[in-house]
Amino acid sequence: MSQKSGINGSVLVNAQYIKDLSFENPKAPYSLLNNDKPEVDVSIDIAAHGVQDETYEVVLGINVKSIVKDEVQYLIDLKYAGIFTLEKDVEDKEKIIFIQCPNIIFPYARRIISDLSRDGGYLPLYISPVDFMTLYNDNKKSNEKLN
Repeated sequence: MSQKSGINGSVLVNAQYIKDLSFENPKAPYSLLNNDKPEVDVSIDIAAHGVQDETYEVVLGINVKSIVKDEVQYLIDLKYAGIFTLEKDVEDKEKIIFIQCPNIIFPYARRIISDLSRDGGYLPLYISPVDFMTLYNDNKKSNEKLN
């Protein structure tokens, strides 16, 4: 199922899918008996590459580490991807690929993380919305400093 999205219909969503998924529950069943509030670390990464012509695979990587009393409760590693076709000669192609495309697939990845943490025996983890524009700008600044 494909759908158009974005400013002036500049992006066509061809597909979205789980590319890789891992859930580790290393201390179960003992970690399930602990009612202390966990410290949860969430990191997000975006990768993209051309598939053909104006079509790109955008991969949203989300890593979650839940820790209670210096012990890992659970780990989640999700790579959620979408295949997007951009209109020819679209302006700001890089911004569309690294801001708009992740924005489109993020809600689906967020739901998978929530369901997975719940199905692993814990409270559902609801990841806060992500400002992909700020993430993009921060990454650009970091890369400029390295060069």
